[in-house]
Amino acid sequence: MSSPMSSPMSSPMSSPKYSSVFLSLIVLLFALCSGVVSAESVQAPTIKELAEKDKAEEEVIKKLVEAPVAGPYDELNRSTPRSSLLALALEVKQKNFEKAAEYLDMRYLPFAEEGKEVDGADLARKIAIVARRAMKIDIEALSDDPNGHKDDGLPSFRDRVTTLETRDGKVDILMQRVPRGDGEYIWKISNATVAMIPELYDEFGYGKVGDMLSTMFPPYVIVGFEIWQLVMLSGILLCAFLIAYSLTYVIIWLLRRTEKFKIERLQRFIAGPLRLLITILILRASFDLISPSLMARAIFESRTLLIFAIVWVSFGFVEMVKHRLADRMQRNGQPDAVVLLKPASTATKFVLLLIGLISWMDNLGYEVTTLIAGLGVGGVAVALAAQKSMENLIGSIMIYTSQPVKVGDFCRYGNDIGTVEEIGLRATQLRTLARSVVHIPNAQFSAGVIENLTQRDKILYRTRLRLSFDTTSVQIQQVLDRVREMMRDHEDIDDDNSRIRFIEFGKYANELELFVYVRTCEFPVYLEKVEDINLRISGILDDIGVKIAIPASATYLAGKDFVPEGVEG
Repeated sequence: MSSPMSSPMSSPMSSPKYSSVFLSLIVLLFALCSGVVSAESVQAPTIKELAEKDKAEEEVIKKLVEAPVAGPYDELNRSTPRSSLLALALEVKQKNFEKAAEYLDMRYLPFAEEGKEVDGADLARKIAIVARRAMKIDIEALSDDPNGHKDDGLPSFRDRVTTLETRDGKVDILMQRVPRGDGEYIWKISNATVAMIPELYDEFGYGKVGDMLSTMFPPYVIVGFEIWQLVMLSGILLCAFLIAYSLTYVIIWLLRRTEKFKIERLQRFIAGPLRLLITILILRASFDLISPSLMARAIFESRTLLIFAIVWVSFGFVEMVKHRLADRMQRNGQPDAVVLLKPASTATKFVLLLIGLISWMDNLGYEVTTLIAGLGVGGVAVALAAQKSMENLIGSIMIYTSQPVKVGDFCRYGNDIGTVEEIGLRATQLRTLARSVVHIPNAQFSAGVIENLTQRDKILYRTRLRLSFDTTSVQIQQVLDRVREMMRDHEDIDDDNSRIRFIEFGKYANELELFVYVRTCEFPVYLEKVEDINLRISGILDDIGVKIAIPASATYLAGKDFVPEGVEG
């Protein structure tokens, strides 16, 4: 059994105001993690704390109810401070306020009018509401001695139930030993405390609207909320949504009038997660209007809806950044790098979701330090297991950012030469000249020597013309002159950097080195131009009457009578 008077204290506070609806993601996450976005100055109890407290109190109260009560017999169980308060709690829980008034000492009240009876039932109802909203009582700490505590610094006829924080300072809630009228003494809520009930109710009560609504609806309680509180909360939520809808509608209308901001993604962000966030913030700022109980306050302080809204806003923000970067990469000629944005945004969303879950669990009252430590150890283990994968992922990032090659480029890597077909997150696919596909891990590919043949502004054609030794020097000069003239006149040859030289007398020919740059970066075109150059050189050699030397060797066989000169027979 949980007593309405045995709940932790809470005090309202106003929600902080935001200067702009466009809060940055960092500020939102900071508010989420640090608990800045709160509706009260004093830390409210968590759901876990209340659940544990209710379970412990049920066991304690069961034990105390079964134990014999010391002191004189009293049909209302008012013999000791503990038994009296427990019996009062039971009557309040059953909404039997007429009988609950029997536990209040209503003698010498300053607001009592002569000749008029004080409405004890109303006072009992009000003190129960104050207790439900602001008091924390330890049942076990209450005395079970008919004489009460002797060492609490109070008069012997008074015991302290709890201390309540009010706007005017601390107030002791007291019980007092009073005469029953038959020579015996019993314990009731002290008349000093009863005298303060109207003032306490003004601060911690339902207020005029709450008092009116509480009489219009059945007194049922659902997860800490009375029916009238749920109705009022629904009305506040509707008003908050209408305000948020109007505000975001105006923002979208203004953006549509600006040519620069006609972006559907931004409009969906404002009409979706941002609208929900504004609604939740307005709801939090107005939550104290329903005069919530401590259970309702605990549910509220779990910030479930707020964390959901912030995570959704963060996801929307990440999506907008991703699309903006993708558009910029497209404009900068980096379309292949867009593939990296999806895993990066997914990883960012996962981290944001993890932060949201940890913050929510912390708000519920669970110890997250152990969980975070476990995640750290698990993260190290995963990192070690995924070391190669991470290396390849980082390698793909390096390839996309530095761009030594792009998809479609013709390149050479080590002994492999071919066309880049795909740059994945793990490996780069190279289509070789043999039409096979080579998968090169990105960590190796990014760290290796890559020759990008596609990025050549021109292609070098280098060969040697081997003229036979029968060729005269005049003919060689003619060949040199005619070939140089051909290179000057050829539109596809870079004449400034091309040359032909008679470089040496070879083993079997006069060797001319041809060093020609063909103006193209496409290999098929290069082969076509080289073929044309070779045909023109062949025509020049035919016109001059020069032949290409064929490697050959002469072998002289000596007869048996043959004696080389200088050798005696």
